[in-house]
Amino acid sequence: MMTLRTTVAFTLGAVMAAFTVTQRADAQASNYPSLQVPTASTRDYTAAVSSGAGTTALFQWREGWAPRKHWQLDAGLIDRKGSDNLSLFVGGGIGQEIARAKGDQPLDLLFTAGAGAAFGGGYTLVRIPVGVSIGHTFDLEQGMAITPYVHPRASLDLASSGGRDGGSQSEVSLNFDLGVNFQVNSQFAVRAAAAFTGSELAGAQDTFAIGFNWTPAPLSRR
Repeated sequence: MMTLRTTVAFTLGAVMAAFTVTQRADAQASNYPSLQVPTASTRDYTAAVSSGAGTTALFQWREGWAPRKHWQLDAGLIDRKGSDNLSLFVGGGIGQEIARAKGDQPLDLLFTAGAGAAFGGGYTLVRIPVGVSIGHTFDLEQGMAITPYVHPRASLDLASSGGRDGGSQSEVSLNFDLGVNFQVNSQFAVRAAAAFTGSELAGAQDTFAIGFNWTPAPLSRR
């Protein structure tokens, strides 16, 4: 298992490397907060709405497939500002716990990687992000808890557009979430996050999302 110092150094190195190569990325049609807390899931579902360069309706399904690991499916629709066409996006990914908070190590860390694509209006965007979600859970009264977290990600973005003037580009962008998960009980939580993008292209905007998370009773855990 990676030590906390090694993990933090790796994360900062990835962030700095991404920042160095980031100059511009293609329109972030599928840019929305990951809503990823820093621990692996047994099974949970999230329904959320995100705003930014339009409105995104988002559904997420996470499923544990091994101890401290899960895979994830994202799907939804994007109603972009200034466009009469809806965009569809789908994506998938994995999460693996690097460390759990214990003793004098206060942070949970989850490695994440995935890929997703958005289609619509003659435009296609593929994004391949890699990052680490970092946070800490504070227990409250009556079984409630709150988890603030940050989720930096370096993303390879591949974009193409149709038409006579169409073309394709590939860039690396830096994105990160600042989020919070409010655990109401072992089954229900409210998640909110802001996603900040390193893209400079038109249509690439910071976004904010709020969603409701549900874990089936037999699988719920804290």
